[in-house]
Amino acid sequence: MNMKKTYPNYFWIVPFAIYTILFILPGLLGLIYSFTNWTIYSSTKSFAGLENYTNLLNDSLFKTGLKNTLLFALITTVFKNVFGFALALALNTKLKTKNLLRTVYFLPMVLSTLIVGIIFKSIFMPDTGLLNVFFSFFSTNLSSTDWLGNPAYAMWMVILVEIWRGTGYCMVIFLAGLQVISKDYYESATIDGANNWQQFKSITLPMMIPSLNVNILLSIINGLKVFDIVIALTGGGPGLSTEVLSTGIYKYMGNGALATGGAANIVLTLFVVAVFAVINGVFSKLEVER
Repeated sequence: MNMKKTYPNYFWIVPFAIYTILFILPGLLGLIYSFTNWTIYSSTKSFAGLENYTNLLNDSLFKTGLKNTLLFALITTVFKNVFGFALALALNTKLKTKNLLRTVYFLPMVLSTLIVGIIFKSIFMPDTGLLNVFFSFFSTNLSSTDWLGNPAYAMWMVILVEIWRGTGYCMVIFLAGLQVISKDYYESATIDGANNWQQFKSITLPMMIPSLNVNILLSIINGLKVFDIVIALTGGGPGLSTEVLSTGIYKYMGNGALATGGAANIVLTLFVVAVFAVINGVFSKLEVER
């Protein structure tokens, strides 16, 4: 293949047209419709200004969804990255079973979210679930807990499942970052008398900023637009205890409030973009040259 071959400028027209039709145009239409009173029950669409956006501020579904989304994104991001980094450090050694263990820890990310939901719904069942069977050996009151049916526990169970599911993915990215750090840095530090903690603090952590940036961005974005694991485990219930922004948008659309759902979707999109810009800007300043 001739890598120096130049192609005509008009070659970009087809992919740009496809991208415009499939991504840009639907986004623009959603933005336009969010300023109307469009519902599934009305064939007319009249301009409503910011009414849909102001209504969201007073809507319990949206406010609860926003609160739960922020809680979910923050906690899952912290623990997935902490556990993922710890696993990466442990498996970036000469351990004989490291390849097997890497596969085992990454496997949950390969499984279908629906399958994960079915597995953990059976584990969290109030009577015959494995978790309650485990607690029954210790004769505790927790052995009869309805983990997904109790508003006090449901959101925490969803968060726990997401941490279990996403930690291996963070581990893989951290492993990639660790393996490109030159051994020369550690050899020089050892000669200078630096101990393991000093090497970790002065070499490993600064060099891992790009990997940390990627992991935090992906974890935060996935947390803010979480949908599938909530639907698979609780459907947003009981009540509104596990409702998130994406499930709220799904319910707005399902109830026929198309313009309101469009407005909520625009808010979510802008929020994700803003968080991405802030986090990426912060970590870009912290990166060091290798």
